[in-house]
Amino acid sequence: MKTYALITGLLLSFILISCGSESSGDNDPSIPDNTQEVSGTVQVIRGGNLTAQSSTNTRGMVDIVKDQQNKYFVRLSDTFTTKFSTGTVTVYLSTGQTLNLNSQGSFQLISIVGKAGEHFFALPGKPDDKFTHGIIWCGAAGIPFGFAPLN
Repeated sequence: MKTYALITGLLLSFILISCGSESSGDNDPSIPDNTQEVSGTVQVIRGGNLTAQSSTNTRGMVDIVKDQQNKYFVRLSDTFTTKFSTGTVTVYLSTGQTLNLNSQGSFQLISIVGKAGEHFFALPGKPDDKFTHGIIWCGAAGIPFGFAPLN
């Protein structure tokens, strides 16, 4: 019986540690993975490096790319990371480095992102040139986690 209690205690400790507030979100089934497959190599149309905001560790690149089938995507680079503990990190295209959710036409919601690394998010077509920035946004707190100018 003591062995059973010890094993149960160790298992419970492991579960509590792995569910800490700094979890990357990799194993959270409530976060949809909207990453798409691309065909062949991609051509970068516009892109830029992320600048962290709101005391986050946000880094990487945001690019608008086109694959060999002429489909457009927003790509987050393989070096992309941010703070995922809120569970509502979203990617937007915006007309400026500050996201204005009250101004229709100044932004395009791309996807929820729940883990670090490279992602390709499908677009319905080539995005309008008015979208000059990629934005990483925390929906739960309503604050920016980072922005990237798309040059």
